[in-house]
This record gives sequence, C-alpha cells and structure tokens, in this order.
Amino acid sequence: MSRDREYAFRLFLHWLNERYRRGFTPEIGLEQLFGARDADVRLAVSVCELYEVDEAQQQRRDELAARLDATRPGSYVLWQPPGAELPDGEPLDSDWVRRVVLTASKLASGRVGEARLAAKLMLGKLRDEGGYASVTGALGRHWTEISHRLQGSFYLDSRGLNRFTRNEDEREQLYENIALVSQGLKVGDAYEMEHEDAWTLQRLARGPAAEGLEDGWAITGCPFGFDPNDGGAVRRLLRRRLAEAKETLSGAEASAVKCLVLIGANDSMEGENAGPSLRGFDPSLAAPFDLIALVADGEVKALRMNRGLPFVPEGVGA
Repeated sequence: MSRDREYAFRLFLHWLNERYRRGFTPEIGLEQLFGARDADVRLAVSVCELYEVDEAQQQRRDELAARLDATRPGSYVLWQPPGAELPDGEPLDSDWVRRVVLTASKLASGRVGEARLAAKLMLGKLRDEGGYASVTGALGRHWTEISHRLQGSFYLDSRGLNRFTRNEDEREQLYENIALVSQGLKVGDAYEMEHEDAWTLQRLARGPAAEGLEDGWAITGCPFGFDPNDGGAVRRLLRRRLAEAKETLSGAEASAVKCLVLIGANDSMEGENAGPSLRGFDPSLAAPFDLIALVADGEVKALRMNRGLPFVPEGVGA
C-alpha cells in the first residue's frame, strides 16, 4: 500500500510536536483516518490529496518507490513537482534511481535536500536590439533576473525544468551561464543547455511522530497532467475533500481534536492556493475541523486553526 498518507500524517505530527513542544505519537488506522495522542490530548486526523492520481500513475510511483527502497532502505518522501514525468523504462529508470539515491545517502534524519535530475534548456536569439528574454517553463517567474543580464532579445524554453533549486548561489550561477551563452549566439541561433531539475527529498525525522515507523519510500506531490495553479480545479477539489473528510471524521470520539491534513501539489509553499481558496468559502464548510493543514514540498503549514486548542499554549498564535 502507498505510504503517502501515512507519511504526510507523520510529518504533520512532527510539525505539531516541534512547534508546540508536544509528544504526539501516531495510531495508524485506516488509509484515510489516523489517530494520535499525547498525555493530555487525542487527535483524529483525516488525510487526503489535493489532487487526483489515476491508477496507472500511482502504480508507477509505487514501483519506483519499491526500487528506491531496495537500493537505499529508509523512510523518505520524494516530492514530484508540477509538470514532471517519472521515468519509463531503462536506461532512464536506473539513472533516475541513481540520482535520487545519491541525495538520499547524504540526508540525516529529519533533513530535506534536493534530488538532482537531468534537465535541458533551450536559448535562442531573436534580435540584436533590446535586453529581454521571453521565458517559458519553470524559469518564467525569474525572467527579470535573466533579462537584465542580456544584450539583445532572446527566448528561453525551460519547460524541461520542473522545479528550480532554492539555492540562491546556484540560481545566480545559472543566470550568469545563460548570459555567457547568449553572448556567443547570432540572430536565429539556438543553443541547448544542460541543467538539473531539483526535486525535494526528505527523510522522516526520529522522535514521537516516528513511533512504529517501518522503512519505505513514498513518491508523492503533483501527478503529471495536474496543474496546481488552476484555481478553479483546486477550489472544486478542496470543496470535495472537506465534505469527504467531514464524513470520515464523523465517527471520531467527541473529545478528539479533529484535523484535516491535505497533501499539496505545489512546488513551494509560497505558491499554495488552498489557503486563499479556503478563506473564500462559506465558513460552515470548514467548521467541522479544529485544524486544517497543508503538507507540500517538504513543508507543513496551518491553513485554519481554531482558537483555544488544548495543545496551543495560551497567548501563542497558530
């Protein structure tokens, strides 16, 4: 069975324990309903994805997760970024596994890194005049950083890059490399540049949230073909998940703190749109939950938290 929901649940518990100095330990139950408790409080937690994965994609994720586990045993979560495809057959499979395991071998318990996968960019020159790059793909949001280094007008196709590294030094180095390549291009020329995709990889932390944890890998995040920036699709899914989670938690004991944990598809928490969508809904849709959290790209964020929760010290904000 896929570990996506269990690991998202454990990441959520670890976040609660670290943030509020608690000692919640998990009770692994059904695939969508989990429990946890510490000395004073019991949690009932529904976990679900804020995206849709078809059976074939999930099977492929599970196959590669099993191969990663056989190569490098441990408890890891690899986040698939928007637009990224999984390898399909040799020799791509072996190279992909090798690159991911190389990053995993350097991660201590609880740490987050970036698995580096091969990617290609295409830079072409349109005119001698101007200082501008028309950028498509993952680098589109960084077009100003790229453009002010150029002399002439260019197009940059970065659709082969699905997640840009968070390392600022490496980002600057790529901008400079693009500028350097541009100087050797004539109008009409195009040059293919090799670069690296940076998929977030995390190793689950030890501690109370890891009690009873069995080693294994999970590949989660954005399935190929889903656009987490499509606000309409996210809102429709969010409404459905709220209704489903309400039903899932309806049988929980009355004294339990009722939580909903959503697994997001974003390539960074900065770009999440579930929180703004939730704030625009009828408040009654979120009323059944004491806490709604999003787990995405190796991070956890509270989207909604009732005041006066028993594990939050008085005077401490969410």
